[in-house]
Amino acid sequence: MNEAPVPTITCGARVRAQPDAHDRAGRLAAALAGAGVERGDRVAVMARNDIEFLEISLAIAGCGGNPVPINTRWRPAEVAHVLGDCGARLVIAHTEFVPVVEAAREQISSDVPLLEVAMPEELLAEAGLDRNLGRPTGRHPLLEEWIDSRIEPLGYIDGAIADSMGLIYTSGTTGAPKGVFRERMTPHQLLSIAGGTAQRMGLAPGGQMLVAGPLYHTSPNAIAVLALRMGTDITIMPRWNSEKFLQHIDRKRIQQAKVVPTMLSRLLSLPADVRARYDVSSLTHFIHSAAPCPPAVKRAAIDWFGDALWEFYGNTETGTVTWISASEWLEHPGSVGRPVDGSAVLVADEHGNTLPAGETGRVYVRGADYWPRFTYLNRGAPESPVEGMIWVGDLGHLDENGWLYLSGRSSEIIIRGGVNIYPTEIENAIMALDGVEDVAVLGLPDSGDLGEAVTAYVLARPGAVLDPGGIRAALRDRIADYKVPAAVHLVEELPRDDSGKVYKRRLREHAAGTTSG
Repeated sequence: MNEAPVPTITCGARVRAQPDAHDRAGRLAAALAGAGVERGDRVAVMARNDIEFLEISLAIAGCGGNPVPINTRWRPAEVAHVLGDCGARLVIAHTEFVPVVEAAREQISSDVPLLEVAMPEELLAEAGLDRNLGRPTGRHPLLEEWIDSRIEPLGYIDGAIADSMGLIYTSGTTGAPKGVFRERMTPHQLLSIAGGTAQRMGLAPGGQMLVAGPLYHTSPNAIAVLALRMGTDITIMPRWNSEKFLQHIDRKRIQQAKVVPTMLSRLLSLPADVRARYDVSSLTHFIHSAAPCPPAVKRAAIDWFGDALWEFYGNTETGTVTWISASEWLEHPGSVGRPVDGSAVLVADEHGNTLPAGETGRVYVRGADYWPRFTYLNRGAPESPVEGMIWVGDLGHLDENGWLYLSGRSSEIIIRGGVNIYPTEIENAIMALDGVEDVAVLGLPDSGDLGEAVTAYVLARPGAVLDPGGIRAALRDRIADYKVPAAVHLVEELPRDDSGKVYKRRLREHAAGTTSG
C-alpha cells in the first residue's frame, strides 16, 4: 500500500516538508516563550512571502501570542503607528526591513526587541532583490539562532490559538490602520470559522493551494495558515508574476488560489498564445475579493476559468459576508453575492432607515453567526444607527432578491454641481474599453464653481496605445456627460496596495505635478 506523500511548503527554489516546518515552529515557540512572550502579547511581523513567514505565524500562535503582520510597503511613520498602537512585545523582520523597523522604534522612543530573519539567496533571486540583502545586519539576534537554541518544541497550550486571534489591523488605504480587537473566541467559534473557511475556500488535506498575495494581508495569511494546519500542499509566490502564476497552476495542478481583481486584469493582459500554454483545468476554487471587480474583467475571467471562479465580499471587522459563484454572477452581473452563514446586509441612509431595492446607500453588515464581536483597539466600540450591524464606508444597493451591488466608498464620492458621482461606475466603463489594464477615478478641486472635476488615471495593457481624447470620446456613448472625466492621465502604474485597493489619497497628493492628457 502506497503511503500518502508528505505535504510540503514551496517558495521559489526552496522546499520544506511540513512536519519539519511544524517542528521548527514549535522550537521557535519555545524560544519566544523563553524570551518572555506571554499569552495575548502582540508580536509584529514584517517579512516578505517565504516559508519562514508561516513558521513564525504558527510559532507565535503556539505560545499564545498574537501575530501582527505589517505591510512591507509601509514607511517608518506607518510602522511606528502600529507598533505603538498595539504595544508590540517583539518585532520579527526580514533583513530588508530592519532599517525601517529601527527608524520606527526611534520615532516612538521604543526599545521593543527585534528578531532578524536572514534572507535566503533563493528568495532574493525569485523576488528580484539585491543579493547584498542576504547579509544580516549583525545588530540583532537571528531567527535561526532562536530556533537552534531549543531542542524540543513547545508543548500544546490549551486555548493558545484563541489567544492568538485577538487583534488584526485594517489595511489603512483611507487612513491610519485600525486595530480590530476581537472578543476571545470559544472552541465552537474557532471550529466554525476553520470549517467554514476550509469548505468555502476549497482547502483539503492533500490538496494543492497557491499563495499569490502577500502574507501580511489578512485573507492570504489566514488561508495559508489554515492550509498548513490541515496538511494542504502549499506553494508560495515571493512576488506576483502573471505567467509564473499560470506556470504554478499547470505544473503543480493547483486546485485553490486567491487573487484580487488587479491580478485578474494582469492575467488577461498576457498574450493569448501565452495563456494557451498553461492548463488551468485543475482549479476548483479560484477566488477573488478585497476590491470591486470591473464587470468586463469578471466576464472575461469567467470565460477563461469557468465555474472555478468565486467571489466574496467582507471586511476585517466582520469577516466574509457574501459569496457569489460564476453562474450566479452571470445571472446577476455586477453583484458581489448574498449573505451566507447567518451574516446579513442592510442598505440604509445615515440614520439607519432602510432604503428600497435599487436605491444606493450605506451598506451595513453583520458577520456570520459564529463571528466574534469586536471593538477598535484604543478607540472603543463602533457606533451605528443599526443595532447589531456596522458600516465600514461601503456604498451600494440591494436588488429585489437580496443580491448586493457595490458602488464604491463614501470617501470616494465625487460631488460636482451638487450631484453625487460614483467613481466605480466610471472605472467600470473605462475598464470595458479595449487596451485598458487598470484605472482609478477620483475628484480633484475644480477652478470653477462646480466643486470637483472628475479625473481618471489609466494604465494601458502591454503593447496597447491609448489616447486620452479617444477615451473621453468613447465614454460619451456609455455614461452621462457630467460623468465623463474632465481629464484623463495615462500612467505607468497605479498606487495600489497588494490587496488591490487604490491609495487614492496618494494620487490627490501628487495631482499638482501631473501632466493632463
